[in-house]
Amino acid sequence: MQSHTTADGTSAAISHEYLGPLLEFLAQQGISSAQLVQGTGLMPRALSTPGWAISATQYDQIFHNAVTLTADPLLGFEHGRRMSIATHGFLGFAVMASDSLGHGLSLAIRYAATRTGLADIRFVHQDGKAIIQVLRRKALPRSFPYIAHNILVTFLTIARFLTREELSDDVSICLQEAPQQPEHYYRNLLDCEVHFHQEHYQLVLSDDLLTIPVSTANGVARLIAEQECERLLAATTPEALDLASRVRHQLQQYGHTLSLQDIARRLEVSPRTLNRQLAQLNTSLRQLTDEVRKEYACHLLSATQLKIEEIAGELSYTDTSNFVRAFRRWVGVTPLAFRKMTKSVV
Repeated sequence: MQSHTTADGTSAAISHEYLGPLLEFLAQQGISSAQLVQGTGLMPRALSTPGWAISATQYDQIFHNAVTLTADPLLGFEHGRRMSIATHGFLGFAVMASDSLGHGLSLAIRYAATRTGLADIRFVHQDGKAIIQVLRRKALPRSFPYIAHNILVTFLTIARFLTREELSDDVSICLQEAPQQPEHYYRNLLDCEVHFHQEHYQLVLSDDLLTIPVSTANGVARLIAEQECERLLAATTPEALDLASRVRHQLQQYGHTLSLQDIARRLEVSPRTLNRQLAQLNTSLRQLTDEVRKEYACHLLSATQLKIEEIAGELSYTDTSNFVRAFRRWVGVTPLAFRKMTKSVV
């Protein structure tokens, strides 16, 4: 989601690309865009016009219309199943280039605000389980279950793509509501266990699955995609910025040597709260510090003529070999190889 303004004057809640799979699915059932936009103030072409985004209020009405017209309370699952990883733009590219399933899911959560602002997504680790929670962000009383269904299946689809279907049976979805169809219908539709009457909408995986490597991992491609995601994230409304983004901003503005206590004081939270909320995004101050160091190192390598040992010093490494090892871990190539690659592109 880019920083568009919608037809009703509010900030954008979802980009039009996400509506494409739904429009195609509904068209097969004889439902038109004109029917979907009833009561929204939108023209039908707005649903498929590049660069146009839909506000939370309009989104709520569109999917209330869709569920009413189809009489299908599980339409959110159908929509999510039809969204490929490419639908997610640069977020999808960053996820595809991630090192592991856990890393890919973390990136998807981190940059979700670049695509939609309709829900708060958290990563929770509990009793050997990795739990992705979908919490209500906007006041969408009618369509929030649809949104939650859509997001849960989207993350399930991403996980299956990244692992090439290697997920074990130890994957399940938790729903807050009672079943709207026979329970075996959910199992056949989602190919995983589904639990009802739960406290939160959740996708639950074994922690062990997070270490599964991604065959499409590419450090350089991920760096490029993440930089674009950061740019898009910075263009969102301030309330869409998560804690990780605010911490990154502090590190970029005041230096990557800031301590946990320094950042907590600047953000007016306790160090314990800061750690806990970063953990909900499946990240930490150390990881974010590494991200900022990596980006600064890449900038210095591509935009300056500084020697490798000088760049190491800029990043507070007293031993150049330690910097080289860290950079290779971050990007997958040595600093010298990265410099040659970026110079050849120019």
